[in-house]
Amino acid sequence: MTTIDIKKLSPEQKAELAAQLAAEEKEKKEQRKQNLEALEKMAADVMPEAFSQAETAWQVLTEAKANIFRLFREYLKLKIEVFENKSLQKTHTITVGDKSITLGYRVADGYSDNANYGIAMVHKFLGTLAKDENSKKLLQTVYRLLSKNAKGDLDSKKVLELAKIAQESYPGTDFEEGIGIIQDAFQPKMSRWFIEAKKIDGQGVERSVPLSITSADLPADFDLSFLLPNKEK
Repeated sequence: MTTIDIKKLSPEQKAELAAQLAAEEKEKKEQRKQNLEALEKMAADVMPEAFSQAETAWQVLTEAKANIFRLFREYLKLKIEVFENKSLQKTHTITVGDKSITLGYRVADGYSDNANYGIAMVHKFLGTLAKDENSKKLLQTVYRLLSKNAKGDLDSKKVLELAKIAQESYPGTDFEEGIGIIQDAFQPKMSRWFIEAKKIDGQGVERSVPLSITSADLPADFDLSFLLPNKEK
């Protein structure tokens, strides 16, 4: 590779070199513009078909979900009547031979606004504690357990942990009363109906039947390795 010493170039040579560099940069920008336009066209060409297939898959899953619940409707009604457990059981697993289907609904944690009064009481109590190492550890633990999720709800399991701490270490205090208010404000809410399907394969291993696009496997020979990070870099 030849190195050019710009200082040794004449004004005419420098001007010619600058013009070449400008032309090269202009060519790169034009090529990038063409590539971006090509990307937009490619996306526009395949989007209608891709989105249509996604909508079709969703429709098929929606209809299948309703049909499976419909198929087991009378079975579930009779089961509830026989075992008298309507209010207790959220899920029902039906197994026949090497196949099983679980139907039911998910329940998400939820609290009424009264929980905020309990939280405020707990925080006020924590503010009265001496700031030694033990109290600092307690503060960190309580704040972590009282943290809300992305939906703004407390975790009922963490609240139970707090109740245990309050009962064992701070009985009769505003800490225990505050946690009690939070627990009384617990209002679980139904999240969504779900279906899970499993079967035993030829090796006796239980396998789940994927019921979402995320869970579904791509064909074994479908190569998307070009999307993965290059480990050599």
